[in-house]
Amino acid sequence: MISVKNPDRTYCLIGNEDPPCEICTEYSYSIINLYKFLGKCNALLAHMVKVMGIKIKRNYLYDIFCIPDIFWGWIPLTIIKGLKLIKRNHIDVIYVSCSPFSAALIGICLKAVTGKPLIIDFRDIYALEVESVKYASAKPLFREKIDKWFENKILNWVNLFIVTSKEMQSMYEQKYPQIDAKIFTVHNGVEPEVLSAYRPVPKYLKFTIAYAGNFYFEAVGRELFFEALALLHRKGEIHKANFQFIYYGDWSKAIREMSRGFHVEDLVLVNPSISHETLFPIIKRSHLQLLRIIKPMISTKLFEGIALNIPLLAIIPAGEVEEIIKEYSPSSYVVTDQSSEKIADAILDAMHRYEKNKIQDNNVCDFLKRFSRENLTLKIMKIIENNITLRKDAS
Repeated sequence: MISVKNPDRTYCLIGNEDPPCEICTEYSYSIINLYKFLGKCNALLAHMVKVMGIKIKRNYLYDIFCIPDIFWGWIPLTIIKGLKLIKRNHIDVIYVSCSPFSAALIGICLKAVTGKPLIIDFRDIYALEVESVKYASAKPLFREKIDKWFENKILNWVNLFIVTSKEMQSMYEQKYPQIDAKIFTVHNGVEPEVLSAYRPVPKYLKFTIAYAGNFYFEAVGRELFFEALALLHRKGEIHKANFQFIYYGDWSKAIREMSRGFHVEDLVLVNPSISHETLFPIIKRSHLQLLRIIKPMISTKLFEGIALNIPLLAIIPAGEVEEIIKEYSPSSYVVTDQSSEKIADAILDAMHRYEKNKIQDNNVCDFLKRFSRENLTLKIMKIIENNITLRKDAS
């Protein structure tokens, strides 16, 4: 495995975990990290044109200089490192996980030089248009064309293309019919050994909804949850003595501003990011875990929440995630339309059901049979065995 030695600390969240001891991890340097520098340049440019009445809403410097993404500085030395590792370790297959999508270019270069089969997985979509994203500022046309061209080249080079949801697979098959025989879905899944280590814990005295990580403000419905809290607050159904929403993550400022905007700041507890080991017991003590997604991607919160045996309050588009929740989490709530009233009704119903001890357990056993990392690893091994050998000579 190759990773970056000097990640861009102004952009990347750097964890404290070491890679698994049984996996040999090599590192290469990025020759340049542009995020902070181009951010300052854009701020200066915005200040200069502001006097002319021009307001810059997007950092176009990223669109111009960061192709395929801001991590392109990692490409040159990593190609060299990869070639050395392939030769030294007699590596048979090149596996690349994206994002960052600059890693795909590294994989393509390594395949071009060595002739080794190339597997690329997309945890997120790259150049596909996603209707559920409304708040993110649109890319300029020239950058859209570049990204679509590069995505097409990636998919022409791969021997296997792995995605993390059936909906993502369907979207890519529709756009690129030529990849129909080499695209497969392997979900992110969950580590059962980690999650099962936490024994049942008592719930918070206040009815508690928890959320951690990216709140996906660029997706539709970003205000619906807070609208629902405000609605219940005005009716006197929830108040500081009986309810709390706990947030952990790096969007603290935005969460505070939104809670103040809806006058529910007394119900919202905002905290910085914490480790998973610390977070999981907090999730288990909560009564509901809030879930938001950007379709067709599936948040790992889905897998963790069901495995932790906590009901979900899922404010999501209809589709694959909705089906998974309904199959494995009978006491969860799924709101698929843009209705703060239905979200408020779901919260109130959950409070009443907890009071009457009518919350059902998640079907964790069957869920882990399908979504444990161990079983998903076996699935991807079979996919590789059944397909790479058939294509190896032709690569």
